[in-house]
Amino acid sequence: MEIKSYKKCKNNCYQLILEGKSEPLLLYDEVILKHNLLLKKDLSQKEIEQLIKENEKYACYEKAIHYLSFKSRSKKEIQTYLEKLKFTHQDISFALNLLEEKKMIDDDVYLKLYIEEQLALTRFGPKKIENKLLALGINEEKIKNELAKIDSSVWKEKLQNLLMKKSCMNKKDGQKKIREKLIQTAINEGYEKELALSLLEQVEIPTNLDALKKVAEKLYQKLSLKYEGSSLEYQLKAKLYQKGFTLEEIETVLNQIKKSSNR
Repeated sequence: MEIKSYKKCKNNCYQLILEGKSEPLLLYDEVILKHNLLLKKDLSQKEIEQLIKENEKYACYEKAIHYLSFKSRSKKEIQTYLEKLKFTHQDISFALNLLEEKKMIDDDVYLKLYIEEQLALTRFGPKKIENKLLALGINEEKIKNELAKIDSSVWKEKLQNLLMKKSCMNKKDGQKKIREKLIQTAINEGYEKELALSLLEQVEIPTNLDALKKVAEKLYQKLSLKYEGSSLEYQLKAKLYQKGFTLEEIETVLNQIKKSSNR
């Protein structure tokens, strides 16, 4: 079939107008240059089929470049994206190899940049960062080696800031409950429990007596319908203790309630 004309399109593509074909042949410029199509005048049906097949590889490659244009990606992340677009294994391998050859993806570089970004922008601890990198297909040993380069004081400072912020935000729980929640938060964010316990000794956990008083007053009204005297006091203390308030906090607030009820 004779090539009648070429028409430049967007995304590095050309339309080839072929004699006897109503639909143009859309090819990436890499395919055109590779097969010297600018110098050829005729194409056989077999050649056209081969060009279409090879063009699909570059379509896969271009999709990967577009995906990379938004932010850095790991090799596995790009592979997963291309698989969702239903490209073949061969086309994906071609695209990934070409990206690596052109230094557009490099998991070793990505690893370092990712950790720097997480340290600067998130509250994540080492374990959470490691798990996220593993999910992105980064080598486990390389992750551990890179994280080991970070001084322990960095993690301590990040966790201490997190604990202080969270403790100040909690306005409804007692000290015991706040402490439990802070430890769980630290673990969820990828820090060791032992580190959280040691740092909690340096964090001043607020005493939420106003919150305790509101809870205690509601419980008092409810329980006083069923109990009285020492039984009422015992039930109140037990219920409030279960909610995470300390015995000292409970005693303070119950004395306040008693005084106000005696007036």
